[in-house]
Amino acid sequence: MMSETAPSALISYSHADKDLARSLAAALQERGVRVWIDEGELKVGDSIIERIATAIVEIDFFLALVSEASRGSNWCRKELALAVTGELGREGMKVLPLRVDSAPMPESLLDVYYLELNADNVAEVADKVTAAIPKHQKEQRERVAKRRATRGPASRLVVAPKAGSSSASVDEEPIRIVRIVEEGIGRPRNDGTRGSALYRIPLRLSRRPSPVWARHFVETWNHPPRFTTMHRSGIASVSGDTIVLDGTTIEELERYHVETLRHVLDKVNRDVAEHGAKERARAEREEQQRREHEENVRQVASRLKFD
Repeated sequence: MMSETAPSALISYSHADKDLARSLAAALQERGVRVWIDEGELKVGDSIIERIATAIVEIDFFLALVSEASRGSNWCRKELALAVTGELGREGMKVLPLRVDSAPMPESLLDVYYLELNADNVAEVADKVTAAIPKHQKEQRERVAKRRATRGPASRLVVAPKAGSSSASVDEEPIRIVRIVEEGIGRPRNDGTRGSALYRIPLRLSRRPSPVWARHFVETWNHPPRFTTMHRSGIASVSGDTIVLDGTTIEELERYHVETLRHVLDKVNRDVAEHGAKERARAEREEQQRREHEENVRQVASRLKFD
């Protein structure tokens, strides 16, 4: 099984280039790269920014296959350009176009570095991407650290536990929501069908939570405490450092969900902190028992004589 800390790549492509995309994915996986491949074709009107902003966290490379088949798509003409110029809104991801079979590049990407890709050089491209990842990771860590050190206060949504709550753990601050990921907000279909006016809204957390925290958040959102009158709608999920509310609207978020999220965050932070405290206490007891056992063994062994 591949480690979760292995470098990662996301491949986006037109349906006509499916076989080439899968070959590239296989080659990258053979080189120890975790690959997320968009099995659904990006059709005209689809949004790379919406699809990718919350799909995978900590992607090292976003590989976009630019081919004759993809040139008419929105993602190739407009949204890939937005991603390349840094408007994707994800820290830590490098966008790299791959020109398929010498297809003409869109004007917006003519000055952007890209690799040539065809059925005969898949292994070579996989080697180049894999070799570039460590350097990119190092540069990105330095860039993010510098940006965070110099970042001033900004206008943003902050949803924290209720004032006066006891949800802080001994060694970690409670997790809070720091902003709406506007570039990842979905679009309503508005086709008259049930729920067509609803869409998804991603919310960035102050840090990446543990799997225990993520599971507990989803369970609490779906089964709120009986003593509350929390209003909620849609399905909640946690992807890396992002909560995604799917099946709601920005108006519902403003009117109802902010207060609901405060209740949920308060409960989840408190419960997870208590769980952590119990686990630490259990580990300390086991360590104490181990030391006592070893000391007892030493004492008995020192008394035993066999001659």
